[in-house]
Amino acid sequence: MNHTHKNINEIKSWLTDNSEKVKLDISNSKCNKWENWLEDKSTHIYPCICSKREQDCIFIETYYQLDRVIQLHQKEEYFNILVQEYKQISSDKIALSEWFNKYKKLASELAFDTEISIMLELEPYKTSKIILNENEFKNIIEFQNIFNELEYNQIINS
Repeated sequence: MNHTHKNINEIKSWLTDNSEKVKLDISNSKCNKWENWLEDKSTHIYPCICSKREQDCIFIETYYQLDRVIQLHQKEEYFNILVQEYKQISSDKIALSEWFNKYKKLASELAFDTEISIMLELEPYKTSKIILNENEFKNIIEFQNIFNELEYNQIINS
């Protein structure tokens, strides 16, 4: 999956096809952080900082990142509801402020990007990139854009 474009169905298929391999690789991995994630998929995993990346670890991290994409994509309709809520109250400053405060934590934890980078080597620095289809995440992206604009305007107007 180096420097490639992937849609949701391709990602789901790839995850399904590799679900047993990732479990095996995790059990054989020198990096114990993946065991925690396998037990609890909500566990946040920090990027690897090993100077020499092993192929198994690159594979596991790719699986992890794509699994997170699928988890988030399942919330696309929820983000559509939030965007519609915003559009209904966008001219009411008080309601807008309440909406902003209500979803501030969600927005701060989102950090979604349609380009996923997986580090292949630290020295010299090399990455593999997976490009997601923006149309499949349009509500998530719109929510982020709305929130970024509101946050920017809040700073300007403070």
